[in-house]
Amino acid sequence: MNKHLLPLLASAMLIASCNEKPGYEISGTITNAELNGKYVYLSEYGKPDVQPFDSALVKNNAFTFKGTQNGAVLTTIQFAENVVSTKEGEPTPFKTTFTLENGKITIKLDSIPTVTGTPANDAEKTLKDQIKPLTDEIGKLKNDITSQNDTLVKAAEKKYDEINKKITDVVCNYIMGHTNQKMSAKYMIDYRYDLSEDQQNQILAKADSTFKSVPGIDKMIEHLDVLKTVSVGKKFTDFEMADANGQMHKLSEFVGTGKKVVLIDFWASWCPPCRREMPNLVNLYKQYKNKGFDIVGISLDSKADAWLNGVKTLNITWTQLSDLQGWKNAGAALYGVNSIPHTILVDKNGIIVAKNIFGEELSNKIAETLK
Repeated sequence: MNKHLLPLLASAMLIASCNEKPGYEISGTITNAELNGKYVYLSEYGKPDVQPFDSALVKNNAFTFKGTQNGAVLTTIQFAENVVSTKEGEPTPFKTTFTLENGKITIKLDSIPTVTGTPANDAEKTLKDQIKPLTDEIGKLKNDITSQNDTLVKAAEKKYDEINKKITDVVCNYIMGHTNQKMSAKYMIDYRYDLSEDQQNQILAKADSTFKSVPGIDKMIEHLDVLKTVSVGKKFTDFEMADANGQMHKLSEFVGTGKKVVLIDFWASWCPPCRREMPNLVNLYKQYKNKGFDIVGISLDSKADAWLNGVKTLNITWTQLSDLQGWKNAGAALYGVNSIPHTILVDKNGIIVAKNIFGEELSNKIAETLK
């Protein structure tokens, strides 16, 4: 070879390598041979009305995607709805959401899919590995929770709550360690009913613009802004609503009068956790009603008959208000209620002293506030 060509070839190779864009390569496998010959699709998470941006044919239980990504994108991989059958109440098999970023990504589509190979996906895989033994423990409680033995049920429910808290703590630690990733933002949305108000505020205080760009985070921020107006230490927010006879009442008729400690209880007759908690409230009301304690129930029912029947069958004897607008209940909107039961304990002067406490913790707080 002409020795004068060597520098030219070296320069050409250097230019080519500089112009070569980094990309991603997805190597996928699938455990169900019946899906050979079917197409699997990639779609951007959070945009259900947008068409998939890529597809691949499954051959010999494998598929491949290649491309270039400017930034990490939450992506859902799945088959068409008519290809994979789904059991009601169960996750869709052979479907998962992962972080599409440049690098070599390995996906195994199974009843429980796994995605590895790049930093964000490896971090989520570690999280899932931590959660799995805890969810397995919860699965073992199924028989006891559905038992006719009240002692077994109560013990199982207590154990369930303990395990669920461990899961929430693990998820919270993962999110706090990855507040610059979109996947951790998705977990914040998925676990929004488990993460406390304080945990959510701490996460968002640390989160960057990438995290906050995930669909749904904006609504969580709005919700937290509402909660700040009715946080512990703030004065209760007044509103007006009808009782069972259609007579209008202001919340301030019962709360902040200087006479009673009041529990504002957001509930609904169709809500199983509300119904489970109600016997405890009945007992607390009997125990403290002559000592300066009262309850005002705000029902998120939409049907008057169901509401009134619930009041009767659950032995509720305290004031009940509702606008029969379900989740659009005006009072619930003012207090940022997005799950029930939702309790707010207010002292005699109308100051919120506790939120979302139940059972023994609620009983102790009532006794403390009445002193």
